[in-house]
Amino acid sequence: MFGMVVLTYILASVFAIAGMGAAGVLIPNYIAMGLGVHAAMLLGLTQNTAELTVATAMNWKKGLIEWRKVARVLVPAALFVPLGAYVNVHIPRVLVLVAFALFLLFALYRMLSSGMAEGDDGWKIYALGAVEGFTAGLIGMDAAPIALIAFSYLFRNPKKVSANTAATALGVSGVTLLTYALLLPKIPIAMETLVAIAVAGFLGGITGTLLMHRVKPLYVRYTMLAILSLALVEIVMKILTANVPETLHVLSVGIVVGAFLAFLYGMGRRMARRPSPAP
Repeated sequence: MFGMVVLTYILASVFAIAGMGAAGVLIPNYIAMGLGVHAAMLLGLTQNTAELTVATAMNWKKGLIEWRKVARVLVPAALFVPLGAYVNVHIPRVLVLVAFALFLLFALYRMLSSGMAEGDDGWKIYALGAVEGFTAGLIGMDAAPIALIAFSYLFRNPKKVSANTAATALGVSGVTLLTYALLLPKIPIAMETLVAIAVAGFLGGITGTLLMHRVKPLYVRYTMLAILSLALVEIVMKILTANVPETLHVLSVGIVVGAFLAFLYGMGRRMARRPSPAP
């Protein structure tokens, strides 16, 4: 269990810098360490809740959180989590992964976009909140990259994007944890393991948030980009190795490849429109 606790602390620290929970990376590692899928999912969500609780409290104290804007993402997200959890058992999981890969690509595009500016974009924010909640219910995680997209429309400062993403991800993690705790049969997890993972997540949240407050906003943005890129690689690998019918596999891979080509085209056009430096 010691290795599990250390891994949780390290990854929670890194992900807290970007305002995201580490469950998406930790759950596969917990499974590799011998836990069942549902036990790993509940442990990951417990860690997320502990990590993001302290991160949100510290960010609030720093004045980085704007609760009205958080509510615009969190309320529709919370409403759609149960629907996502219910649909989870009725559609091929590879389609969930494809959808998540598309959102990760769009999140990367938004973070790399030089034209970010604070604004409103009313309906997009509510729609992204609903999509985050639905996706969180589907995959059993907080789907924080989708909240990151929403807040990239609302804030130019990466620290504010991180802080408000963390606050939203906390609410979504809590609702998702409660939903799965009610839907799943009793999962045998030793109480000492649950407490140890929660404490590791809590301490990791403190470490990562302190780092986020002290480093330059540009480094926070780089951390977000690195985490999103690694998450995208992991999701794409799962899609490529998915054990599904050939037609569904070809369709899934084709959609992701097409989205990646669109991403490269969009970035190429954006770079071409940049003004040339003065001689």
